[in-house]
Amino acid sequence: MAQGMGSQDHSSVIQRMAQAARDGSDSRQMTPVKALRLALARAADTLLGLGLTVATVEQIRVPLADVGHSLGDGGLLVLLEGAGGARGALCLDSQFLAGLIEVQTTGAVRPGMARPRAATRTDAAMVAPLIDAVLADFEGQLAQDPDAPPARHFAFGDMVEDMRGLLLLLVAPDFELLRLTVDLGPGAKTGRLDLLLPVIAPPARATAGQTASATIEPPAHLDQVVSKAPVVLDAVMARLRLPLRDILALKPGDLLPLPRESLSETQLVGTRGHLVATAELGQMNGVRALRLIAGAASPLPDPPDPVAEPAPVAARSGSDLLPVEARTLTDHPM
Repeated sequence: MAQGMGSQDHSSVIQRMAQAARDGSDSRQMTPVKALRLALARAADTLLGLGLTVATVEQIRVPLADVGHSLGDGGLLVLLEGAGGARGALCLDSQFLAGLIEVQTTGAVRPGMARPRAATRTDAAMVAPLIDAVLADFEGQLAQDPDAPPARHFAFGDMVEDMRGLLLLLVAPDFELLRLTVDLGPGAKTGRLDLLLPVIAPPARATAGQTASATIEPPAHLDQVVSKAPVVLDAVMARLRLPLRDILALKPGDLLPLPRESLSETQLVGTRGHLVATAELGQMNGVRALRLIAGAASPLPDPPDPVAEPAPVAARSGSDLLPVEARTLTDHPM
């Protein structure tokens, strides 16, 4: 009987996770990451005639103390200024910045990685119109929601020399970090855009002296707290065995051979390495997505023995073999 109850509880968890994923990916619901993705694509096409594809998106909340570790190093750091003294930041990594400069100076994004260099104020002036257009479109889309907070009208403020200088200018205690990984050209370069916006503090609650009808809300039930807790899952497409020397020699642009059935036999794995569900890899709204197929509460099967079943990559004998997992990101975290 206890075993049956456990299966029902696990199934209900999987159903709630799937429902949350469907709600977050509803094409009619405008989320911050979706608004930023659409705003960036429209602004790049309108102002620069640049086609780009957003490969991955991410949204996390970070305190001010962790901003320096969350934003990428190098590239262009920009201070954003909004209404009421609000301040945010935008970071373009060196590849994204190089692609924007190349398309404005030569008419196209040059294939291949650009050599990293320090950003200049000329770079900042050239990308400022694009940043302002992206921010205006971004806030305009979010403002269509009747429950959205008042727009803060962020715009390009000034270039910041380094992370230390940026941290001295930011004043909010917490920030929302929206991160996009983008293919420019498309495919000529892959860069990253980080948008850092201060979290809007909730309205202060009325005190007992201000209102006689103020009541204390009862604590939430445990099932309500658990059902809304964030869940971190990894999508494992395949498992490979590579010699340690080959792993250390991997560099951007290298390809790993994956079996064709990886697309339809992707596994969702929990933080402890246990199998949560099986899924099928696909696309939704122009980004990578996963469709849940079935749930399972059992550990992942052991990797195949390289002696009994050859791996896609030739393995050398010795003690320097390490397992490598090929992973992908979903549009909306579960």
